[in-house]
Amino acid sequence: MANTLQNAAWIGQSEAASHRNKLSQGTGVNVTRLSVSEFAATKANFDAVITACASEAELREVALGSHGVLRGARPRLVYINSSHVSEELSREIAKAARTAGVSYFRAPLTQAPSSRDVAASLTAMVSGPQEVFDAALSLIERFDSKVFYLGQTEEARAMTRVLDVMNGVSMAMWGEALVFGEAVGLDWTVMLDVMETSAIGSPLIQHHTAAVARRDFSVAPRCGQTTERLAAALRSGKSTGVVLTLTGLTHQMYLGAMRKSGSDADETAVIAWLEDACGQPGPV
Repeated sequence: MANTLQNAAWIGQSEAASHRNKLSQGTGVNVTRLSVSEFAATKANFDAVITACASEAELREVALGSHGVLRGARPRLVYINSSHVSEELSREIAKAARTAGVSYFRAPLTQAPSSRDVAASLTAMVSGPQEVFDAALSLIERFDSKVFYLGQTEEARAMTRVLDVMNGVSMAMWGEALVFGEAVGLDWTVMLDVMETSAIGSPLIQHHTAAVARRDFSVAPRCGQTTERLAAALRSGKSTGVVLTLTGLTHQMYLGAMRKSGSDADETAVIAWLEDACGQPGPV
């Protein structure tokens, strides 16, 4: 497919303004932000649509609803979905896209946690029809600093699960180590400083260190979101016969943290739950 994409619609309510704005600043592509009903009335004007939805319920309505992207879609439409969703919903969308003659690309995003420039630090993990990838790439590379093509079906979703496991287990490990150090009398701030500059001081830990030093467990990403993503990874592991022992333990820890602090607390709220579990009052 020739690289002829010029008019793209943007639909969705996720916190994605930075890469949408970066896409709009590119040359040779017109990007229009629309509601799903507005797109339904004007879909013949677009040869590509990008969706970035904050929840599975929103994406289901945007992609598969009565006014959704795939209802009466223009043949050969390129559909790029950057939302983080389950493989199950993504497969539903893929089936509807094939029926409609639409090229469907999964393009969930990941961000380097230590970067302040969101638009410059995004990586897209892409899977979809290889024969149309060059056309989709002409749009995706405008708002992501790196793009990895992983395969033709749900490989991009699988890659998000791999990262979810690494993220969740890393945060739980860090929290457990902090509470252990606290219990044996180490100073909270000094302990964090040592960890941040040590071999385990990954960009993920460095990103959270300042807030944890203040015992601020209220920033994103959300504890509930981490819990849901670990649960999805466990379902995937079960379906493929992979034993995810650490992921299972971490999921249980996050269920406890969510019950204590609420689903909107930061994923570092697992630290406060661990303190409660061992009767540790936390630093004064």
